[in-house]
Parts: sequence; structure tokens; C-alpha cells
Amino acid sequence: MNSNFTSTGNIQKAVMELLDSQGVEVHTQSGTEVAIYCPFHDNTHSPACYINTKTGLWQCFNPSCGKKGNFRQLYKHMTGKTYGREWILDPVNLQRELDLALVIKDTVEDLSIDSIEVDYKSDEVQNLQTLIDRGYDLDILEYFEIGYSKVKDRVVIPVRDPHYKLVGLIGRAVHDWQEPRYLYNKGFKRADILFNIQNAKQYDSVIICEGSLDAIKVAQSGFKNVVATLGAKVSPNQIKMIKKYFDTIVVFSDNDDAGAEMRRAIIEECRGKQIYTVAIPDGLKDPGDMTDIQIKQAITSKQINIGE
Repeated sequence: MNSNFTSTGNIQKAVMELLDSQGVEVHTQSGTEVAIYCPFHDNTHSPACYINTKTGLWQCFNPSCGKKGNFRQLYKHMTGKTYGREWILDPVNLQRELDLALVIKDTVEDLSIDSIEVDYKSDEVQNLQTLIDRGYDLDILEYFEIGYSKVKDRVVIPVRDPHYKLVGLIGRAVHDWQEPRYLYNKGFKRADILFNIQNAKQYDSVIICEGSLDAIKVAQSGFKNVVATLGAKVSPNQIKMIKKYFDTIVVFSDNDDAGAEMRRAIIEECRGKQIYTVAIPDGLKDPGDMTDIQIKQAITSKQINIGE
């Protein structure tokens, strides 16, 4: 398979090359929609899986299946390999992705604080093995009150406001087959939240990441003055909190186009503050993929002041 599509930003080309490489026949095509036999279940009667070649989103309409997701999930299932974040969105779809990042839809599978538990002094810590395997220490997981929901079979990350009030729950999948990868409680308002703001606000400087697990890994590396925007787009309310609590800003965004746009937005909206940026090593996607040593080196080598 020709992998050049990973740098072109052409989603349609990526979809069609994937299907071609896997010998999947397109049965019908109408506009941006193509129909194929669903690769997630045995189906030889009708091409019930439809893929939008503009967005990469797909769904199987067979009642016995009903699976749906994004291009990366389809790619991993069909090839057995992870599709990296080197995929560059074209300008039109980039803005759409950033706008959607502010919207976290309600889900029927709601999370409840009543169902979350982990006794860090017992064998229950094995429920956090998916994070331990990724290099997270038990001490830092306990510091962030990471729990586990037996009902949802997910690791659960509590989110608090600046006054330590619990305002949200993030449920992360612990199995490859679980979708969506992240589950949020109903009413979760990402645009009004900065993950870990309750701890970071005591410092004059802040390190800003995208994901909660990115922030936890940065904190584990010795930087407790870290927050996460929980998405690539930074809302006006998040900007207000950043400007209210911090004089120095270090942007540690993901190594992709959305991360670059996030970095640009923070620099633009926080003029007058002292701003630095951190570079992620080639081949890595985000701080969560980095070791503690790599994170320390990256932050120590942050680029010179861009603000003021």
C-alpha cells in the first residue's frame, strides 16, 4: 500500500487506498458515500457499511452489527496497525474537526461517581493495568484520583473545577474493541473546563496539553503545574481561566495539524503573557507517548519566549 496519503491531507484518497490495499470492493458510490460489505461481521448478502470519503466516518446499517466510527478505527481493524497522527487534514476539514472538538455528545452509557472505585492497597489496582502498561505510576494515578467503573469496564478520570468541585468524569476504554475510546458523563461541558486547574492554579506558570492522560504523564515527570484543554480547540472560557491564573504559559500540544492550530490560537489569544512552546520528538504523537525523561528534556528545551 502506498502510504503517501498520510502527508497529503486527502481523506478520500486515504479511504480509497485502504480499501484497494485490502481488496475490498466498492459496490455503490453516491457523492461522498461509498458502500462496502461490513468488515466487522460476516455479511455476504448486502453491502451494509457506508463510508463518507470526505470525513472518514463510517457506519454499518445491518441490525445485527450497527458498528460505526472514524477512519483510524477502520484502518486499525482492517490492517491490524495503528494509524498515526501524521495524517494531515486539509484546511476545510481541519476547521470542522476543531469545531467538533468543543462538542462532547451526551451518551446513554452514562458514568456515575457511585460506580467508581479502586483500592490502591489491594489487587484492585490491576484494573488500572492498561495505564500502568503505558508507563503511568500508581502514585500519580492515585494523585489524580483515577478510579475504575466495573459497570462500564473503564478507567475513570475525575475532573474538578478551580474550587475542587467535581464537574465531570472521563471514562477511558481498557480494551481495543471498546467504542468510543472516551466516554463522558451527561452534561459534561468541555468548553468550561481545564483539567487539573484545581492543582495548577497555585503556580504562576502553566503547561497546557490537549488530553487528560497527557497532563497526567507531564505531572508524573515532575510538572504539577499542568492543565489539559481536553481537545484541540481552546474555548473563550478556557482562555479566560488561563489568563486569570497564569503569567507564563508553556504550550505542549499534540504533534499534528490540530495541535499546531491550538498552539497558534493560544499565542494569539494570550498576547501580553510570556509564552513558550514545547516540541514533541519526531515519531511521537503527544506527551502521553513520551517517557518521563523525554518530557523533562522537551520542557527544558522549550522554545524561547514568543509572547510579551
